[in-house]
Amino acid sequence: MIQTPLRPVGRTSQRTHAFNRWARWARILLAIVLLLALVITPWHPTPALAATSHQSSAEVALRWSTPVVTDKSGYALRAAVTNTASQPMKHAHLSVSTSALYSFSSRVDMQAWSEGHARIPTPDVLSTQTVPTIPAGQSIEVAVNVPTDQDAIKKMTSWGPKPVRLSLSDDQDRVLGNVFTFLTRTWDGLPTAGTPALSLTMVLPLTSSDWNIDDRTMTALMTQSSAKSESGPGNDKNRNVTLTRQGARRQEDQSQLLSKHKSLQALGDPIYLSAFANRPQIQGLIQPADFDITRYASQSQDRYVQAGVTPESWSAQTAAKLYADATPGIYAWQGRQEWTMDSITVARRAGYQTVIAPQGFEVDAGTSAHTGKYTFETKAGKVTVLSAQRELSNLARGHPSSTRATGEQTQAGQTARFIAQSAFYQMEQPYAERSLLVCFDADEDTQQANQIMTELEHAPWINLISMDNLMKAPDFTGGSSGLLKAMELGSTKSGTKHGDGSTGTLDSLIASRADIDRFATSILADNKQDSQPTASATAGKTDSQALARQDADTTARQPKDPHQWLNQLTATHDDLALKSLGGTATAAGLADQAEAISHRLLDGISITPSESLNVVSETASMPVTVSNSHPYPVYARISARTDSMEIVTSRMAEVVIPARSEAQVTFKVRVAAAGRANVDIGLLDSQGRPFGQVRRAQITSNLRLSDMSGLIIIVIAVLLGLLGLWRQFHRTKDPDE
Repeated sequence: MIQTPLRPVGRTSQRTHAFNRWARWARILLAIVLLLALVITPWHPTPALAATSHQSSAEVALRWSTPVVTDKSGYALRAAVTNTASQPMKHAHLSVSTSALYSFSSRVDMQAWSEGHARIPTPDVLSTQTVPTIPAGQSIEVAVNVPTDQDAIKKMTSWGPKPVRLSLSDDQDRVLGNVFTFLTRTWDGLPTAGTPALSLTMVLPLTSSDWNIDDRTMTALMTQSSAKSESGPGNDKNRNVTLTRQGARRQEDQSQLLSKHKSLQALGDPIYLSAFANRPQIQGLIQPADFDITRYASQSQDRYVQAGVTPESWSAQTAAKLYADATPGIYAWQGRQEWTMDSITVARRAGYQTVIAPQGFEVDAGTSAHTGKYTFETKAGKVTVLSAQRELSNLARGHPSSTRATGEQTQAGQTARFIAQSAFYQMEQPYAERSLLVCFDADEDTQQANQIMTELEHAPWINLISMDNLMKAPDFTGGSSGLLKAMELGSTKSGTKHGDGSTGTLDSLIASRADIDRFATSILADNKQDSQPTASATAGKTDSQALARQDADTTARQPKDPHQWLNQLTATHDDLALKSLGGTATAAGLADQAEAISHRLLDGISITPSESLNVVSETASMPVTVSNSHPYPVYARISARTDSMEIVTSRMAEVVIPARSEAQVTFKVRVAAAGRANVDIGLLDSQGRPFGQVRRAQITSNLRLSDMSGLIIIVIAVLLGLLGLWRQFHRTKDPDE
């Protein structure tokens, strides 16, 4: 009999006991996890899940709210509800709720809430409003007013940002749309004492790309020479380039904004300031025309000179000279690229000892809010860098923190997030001395800036300080080494950046500036060209037709030197060139107007289209009329080329066309056979380079015999030839022959 060996009883019991103990602890841990899940999970559906099935049937947008809530203010908002479904929306209601006792612990939590990902319950209902029936595709506005003594408001016993949820639901409580925003409770009326305020410097740059030369001014510029000389590009006396109506309206709005908020720091472009009817008070200057120094440093700088923009035209010395009054601080404003060590050095060489980064630096993203002031040593000397606080500046400039932040797609939502974020930064380090820089945009919506400034002026945790006080703040040394390395790395990469459109703008400006110089040296008639014989006696060397044109008075008043007129054209071009190389997104469009000056200048000399020419002999003459709309004589060569070998013209003629007159040249036409040819007539300068428009004329030759007449003549010729031969062989010869 085979016996099965027995296992030791003691070892088996030990394993069973260990297993039971492990299972008991597992059950306890599972119970704890389930309990925590029940506590954390809100009673109502979470925002992320609740909006999944019916999210697209309606849209909710925050139009206005009370970002700062005190013990006496209450809370109010207006929201636009849009029915995006294909049928009317009935029996819907808008609920506004918060969590009165909740305090955000990190900026990550705030961002998650704004994007609808945070599982934060909002059990405290502020208000519920019935939404009237909304037809398909239409919107209505719903107003919510929460009094000060409402339970949810009274329940807020701690200050700081609070989550606010706007939830649109139907009669079956299905969520149709959500918006996640913030309100910020001040410490007014709360038992907790306030902490030192956070210092903010709010900066508004005053510059514009809304410049224009209207048709009337352009025509006068081309046809009339003013005795008043302009002193160069960017000069505030150059009134040919003026603000558009939109630019003038923006100036009025900016003036009202600055007069209302004295704590708002204005940094002005001196060229733009000269266009104000009543120049506003500013706290500093930036480079003329907001010239983009960051792009300039990454390009071949000789190309800027060829385009008509010299370093002197945007230097700090020029900015001070254009402003004329007692010069405040002068700053270099960032362009469309980030500051690098090369571009900061270029700014320092141009006289700017302080540069501003209105969007902050990428290397600072995610760090705690701190004073954005650094001092670096460059090859040209020391430079102070003022870096704006990135998140606050983006919100102030009208940019949401992300595309998923539903509450920040409107100005009201951006303002609410701005106020909440500033409060969080103060709570993050309540006793640390920090001075944050916040920059608005050059084309800032003044209504949004007004709303933000109004709320900040009523926020007890904010201390609005001036640019001078910011400059006195101690440097931030915690991240200076990392920022320095990032800027040095940016300098090594900046030479390869050519995808921002600046290359094409420079190419256009260089070409238009070269055309103006070409007109001055190779087209404008000088004494040497006037002494040359012309192709027509009608091309006089003086403006003898002024009386006949009835503009003798204008001609008499204009300067004798035509280069003074060209200097005015060049100054206007260079003024536009400087403005088109500014840091705003739409500045490059001004290069088209600079190009229009050179086009109008060259097109002011034109060929009058000739009528078709009928030739009935072997030679003929073809007259060509050339017009000059400019106030000074010009010289041109006229070229004529045909597309036929049998019908040709003399190739070239020269002429001096008097001011505001016409001149005529004559080409010789030679015909070898009957037929038709096209002749292209063009203009060339004294160097033989074409310009202006090419005109086409047609030459038709009738030098031919009819078929019957030609045949008769040929037959007679043959008969006469045969008769002559017959007589030669049949005549009676003389005996002496």
